[in-house]
Amino acid sequence: MKNRQWIWGIFLILAAGLLVATQMGWALTFSPLTIVATIFLAGMLVQNLIHRSIGGTVFSIAFLLMLYNGPLGISNLVPWTILWAAALLTAGLSIIIRPKNNYWHARRQTWMRHHRNHSNWEMHGEFDGDFAENDVQTNDDSIVNIDTAMGNSIRYVQSDDLKQVNIATRMGATKVYFDKSQILDQAIVNVDCSLGGVSLYIPRSWNVVIDVSSVMAGVEERGLDSTKEGPTLRVRGSLLLGGMTIYYI
Repeated sequence: MKNRQWIWGIFLILAAGLLVATQMGWALTFSPLTIVATIFLAGMLVQNLIHRSIGGTVFSIAFLLMLYNGPLGISNLVPWTILWAAALLTAGLSIIIRPKNNYWHARRQTWMRHHRNHSNWEMHGEFDGDFAENDVQTNDDSIVNIDTAMGNSIRYVQSDDLKQVNIATRMGATKVYFDKSQILDQAIVNVDCSLGGVSLYIPRSWNVVIDVSSVMAGVEERGLDSTKEGPTLRVRGSLLLGGMTIYYI
């Protein structure tokens, strides 16, 4: 948090200096809006590089290219060609790079074993056609890891002392049910979703704190009004070309 504050503080100070310099004729003849947007996007780029966010990094660069399409001579690519190229590049890099991480590679191996053994699998056709497969599992661990790639995952979390849930969704859909879980103090849900969707079904008594960054995506809350009288569940992470829906039940 402190590093992020320092980054944005420095970039905002630089933006103020460049804005004044431009108006005084001391800097390049870009409009003040272009300079402020450049500082903002550069700050996003640095922040996403620090956090190793593939989608955030790619789209920060894409928006910078769109901002300077005239000087770069790529006006014919703005906006949809660049945006679609960024989306495809993000999806490709996510599939290639993620398995190199030991943790996610282990999760992928577990997924493959489930697939080969045909255990815990059902055919429902909820995602992109009638032939989509649902990976349905029940988990009672304190720390739950969910990795969904080009498919559907449904998890029924029934932990007596839930601490953390890590959700990685790429070109797929993930549903997580928390209604049978208990939180003794507070728990964290980390979400990394690109080109997909995440649905969380949460007891309405829990105090849900949402801290999610999004690029061409959004977070929606549905269902009963949350009473926020119970334990705290912090939902954080990033969304890219997708969405997350929180259902209070």
